[in-house]
Amino acid sequence: MPEKRILCVGMCVLDIIHVCAEYPKEDTDRRCQNGYWQRGGNASNNSTVLRKLGAPCEFLGMISTSPAFGFLYEDCRRRDIHIENCPTTDMDPPFSSIILVKSKGTRTIVHSNPGFPILRYEDFKKIQLSEYSWIHFEGRNVKETRGMIDWIREHNDGTNDAIKISVELEKLNRDLFELACRSDVVFVSKDMAEHMGWNTAKEAVFGAKEIILESALKWLHTNIVCPWGSVSTDCLSSSGEYVSVPACQVNEVVDSLGAGDTFLAACIYALHHLKKPLEEAVRYANQAAAFKIQRRGYDELEGFQYQECE
Repeated sequence: MPEKRILCVGMCVLDIIHVCAEYPKEDTDRRCQNGYWQRGGNASNNSTVLRKLGAPCEFLGMISTSPAFGFLYEDCRRRDIHIENCPTTDMDPPFSSIILVKSKGTRTIVHSNPGFPILRYEDFKKIQLSEYSWIHFEGRNVKETRGMIDWIREHNDGTNDAIKISVELEKLNRDLFELACRSDVVFVSKDMAEHMGWNTAKEAVFGAKEIILESALKWLHTNIVCPWGSVSTDCLSSSGEYVSVPACQVNEVVDSLGAGDTFLAACIYALHHLKKPLEEAVRYANQAAAFKIQRRGYDELEGFQYQECE
């Protein structure tokens, strides 16, 4: 019997990347040091990382039938990321223009998305839930995603092999906590935390927990994780155990694009496939993100090896 997959639900976009010595001044014409494009989007990147770490996975989101999507489709196929259940549109895919400043390790992203259709609940209902062991959602359209999560919960009520649910809260929308209240693992981004008025990762995990507990639809088994850049990743387990895990130091920042997506996917992989407890899963994910930052793209993650703490 085939191994059940991890399903990542969200966006797949084209990333157009310029590597620059310094951030360009306005109204100038400068040549970059390097330039390339790659498949992007949070859930799409999560799928790539999971495959590189060794997990069977699938991406689910709206994809384009336009020639511009040909590269993205072939990249998924080459990496053995399943996309056969994705609904399609003839609109051109969204894309992001990204400036990487190598000397400072920064990345500046400008998104272009002129009304690209989102995945709907009706699209999601066409998949066979029995094929999946974990389903991860980018926090986006609350109404549609809430329906998807509730359908999974209904499925779980009738089986002993429950699907784990995780959600990423990155978009600056407080209503996304409606999804957190229904999930097993919640990833709160630093941007979302600051949007909510939380100034540290510790404030974020406890603040998120308070919101979840205030909900009439709270899921009592929610674990909360908040990565805080180069400082730490704080987590609060469903049993109330709080831990702050220091970020890993890196010798050289080569490519910071997708570091957060790498952390998130590696944390899911450690929790689910390696069966690690929450604190150790966060340590695993911190190391994976630091490994990725020192290398371009995601391909070298196949060689990542976790260093156990003594």
